[in-house]
Amino acid sequence: MVAEGSGALSLRRFCLLAAVWLVALCAPLLAAAHPYMARNVRVVLFSTLPDGRLVAHYRITLPLLAGRGIANPAPGGAVEPAPFTIGRWESHVPFWDADTAKLAADPLGAGRLVLDGHTLAVDGVAVAGTLLAAAAHPKGHVPPFETPAQASAATAMAWPAEVTEIDSGYVLVDAAIAYTLPAGARRFTLASTLAPGALGERTTTNVFADLRSGAPVYYRVSGLLETPVVVAPGWLEGMRSFVSAGAAHILGGPDHLLFLLCLVLGVSSLGALAWRITGFTAGHAITLAVGFYGLLPQPAWFAPAIDAAIAASIVIAGAVALLGRGGQGLVAVTLLIGLIHGFGFSFALRDMLSADGPNVLPGLAGFNIGVELAQLLLGLAVFGLFRLLRRWRTAERGTRVAAVSAAMAVAVVWLFARMPAVWLAATGGTF
Repeated sequence: MVAEGSGALSLRRFCLLAAVWLVALCAPLLAAAHPYMARNVRVVLFSTLPDGRLVAHYRITLPLLAGRGIANPAPGGAVEPAPFTIGRWESHVPFWDADTAKLAADPLGAGRLVLDGHTLAVDGVAVAGTLLAAAAHPKGHVPPFETPAQASAATAMAWPAEVTEIDSGYVLVDAAIAYTLPAGARRFTLASTLAPGALGERTTTNVFADLRSGAPVYYRVSGLLETPVVVAPGWLEGMRSFVSAGAAHILGGPDHLLFLLCLVLGVSSLGALAWRITGFTAGHAITLAVGFYGLLPQPAWFAPAIDAAIAASIVIAGAVALLGRGGQGLVAVTLLIGLIHGFGFSFALRDMLSADGPNVLPGLAGFNIGVELAQLLLGLAVFGLFRLLRRWRTAERGTRVAAVSAAMAVAVVWLFARMPAVWLAATGGTF
């Protein structure tokens, strides 16, 4: 008995040591699960003009529009110019500011970049486009872009004279382009050759809204659109894209994955697992809906506080898993934690989907279905793995303790890394 206990203790020490090394290696890479940065965004509203032509209203971040072929300069070398930008060095880092004078004087030139950078095709045959109007908008002066009427008004607006200097990442370009589709054609594809180059990160979020049939159909796609995306009527197709987006959100979010790991390792039955995951998804859905409709609290400290709370939620879930506590009451706790995680994603989701028009319910429902499916599948996989390990009880206990301890340790690193941002936002930038 003594030998067995010593072996178990030794195994646990080994697993905990491995967990510490895991934290040391991974925490610096994962410390910002919800990073704050300017992302490339492309939003397109498709509708029909009175003359029967298809009109596409584009809204695109300037780095994505102007950065194609632009490489990072050699240290000390000249910053390669990009259209509608001015390159400069600052603290040995290249920056591209918006050329505000040129954007104010030649918005149609920016619109032509939109036209030339996209290919709309029917049955593989490209359809020529006609640029109708274009405008550029700096941060703080961005008009609504939720309906064709709002988009048309946005392309008629002039650059605000008081904005003379701004980073290109905080400028949006709107363009209205008309296409004459073949008679009877409804289905088409859209592809793009635009790329941010050195002006911004490669990650690009694309949101399409097909408003031609009354009930809007939504599409969310990540990437540069090098592969054509099919746009066609049918709410089910749009909903399916959001199901994929919801699943991708869970699979690509380290904070959610660690929380789910702790949640799974704290249950003893499939029924309890399903209830806790469903509770989390219910909370997640509520705050995602709040974010969709723009009802988020506005204090500057709120966003960093949510990021810190997400890290704290992993610590709580890990403690419950290690202590073996919770029971049915933990469903309510996971619902509350789901509210916090939903807020965390809604900060980005609100801007990403603000162009989806007045009816976002199909996309919202699809996204939450994707979240639930991904969590259930991952939860079942982890639960099944640890069930198999139960035949080696000591190994199962040691692995469980190590996994939960590692997750908690990473979360503690996140928590301490994020708390200063809360304080700075609450105090106006002073300690």
